[in-house]
Amino acid sequence: MSSNSSNQINKLFRAKIESFKTSFINNSRNLYTKDKDEGLIHPSEFGLYREELVKEYLKNILPDRMEIGSGFVVTANGLVSTQCDIIIYDKTVTPLIKNEKNQRFFPIESVVAIGEVKSKLTLTDLKDALLKLAKTKGLRDILYSPAYVYSIRNKKSTDDYKPQNDEFDQIVTFLICEKFSFPIEDTPLTNIIRCYGDSSPHRPFCHRHNMVLSIEDGLLTYVLDGYTIYPFPSKLTSIFKFDEKNNITEEIKKVERLNYRFIKPINKESIEHIRHFTSILHTGLISVSVLFPDLARYIPDEEDVQMFDCVQNYKF
Repeated sequence: MSSNSSNQINKLFRAKIESFKTSFINNSRNLYTKDKDEGLIHPSEFGLYREELVKEYLKNILPDRMEIGSGFVVTANGLVSTQCDIIIYDKTVTPLIKNEKNQRFFPIESVVAIGEVKSKLTLTDLKDALLKLAKTKGLRDILYSPAYVYSIRNKKSTDDYKPQNDEFDQIVTFLICEKFSFPIEDTPLTNIIRCYGDSSPHRPFCHRHNMVLSIEDGLLTYVLDGYTIYPFPSKLTSIFKFDEKNNITEEIKKVERLNYRFIKPINKESIEHIRHFTSILHTGLISVSVLFPDLARYIPDEEDVQMFDCVQNYKF
């Protein structure tokens, strides 16, 4: 056990994690399961209930500038994601756009993370969910000269925007489920990950998920330097060249692809995998770049107009 496990934030989060786990697994099924069999009463309401549980839990780690919702992610050139259970966005720059059915649409520039909430997942279901997340993640690849609102790397020029190489320019994608209906211990991780290349179009490494949390089974994410749990599938590092006087002559950016790591709880009562998920998701949220959603691109001119200038004489 860590020597700092007695701090107040840890005590608060232990209670919140245990409450979230109990509500997600037990309370939800008690509310929506019939007495004599395992059939669900109102399956859609059951799913919505769990989505709300996830939202309420994740609010504990959101920076003040962020908010959480559901809906569709869109681009200025007309691309639209499938409906997303969880969308985390920067509320300081995100316009409130809804249709007549109260469905909300989020410009990809100000989206920070998207997540899916599931119950029991087969291996096929897991692969399908990962591909859905990857497709939405790819919407950030085609932005035209976006301007930065926030960047942990202090980027200013639009030429610096490289979501294919820089993990901080990509959004975070995650999946939360109750459990896997296949034996994860006996399933090579390569059998899961190959979904990104088995179907067309093949998904590049930068589109891969950030984390998959099974409340009962464990957490699938990445490892840095063989030890540190890391929320991104790759890391951009710098390699420096020096002259004879030890002055930097050149900086070369290198993308390091990270290995997968599965964190398995030691027993059914353990919450360590949820604790890891919580901490690295927070790291991911505060690291992702926020871009300016220019409404002029989303609602462009559709016809010519006449413009007149008004000349005024000012007297002081």
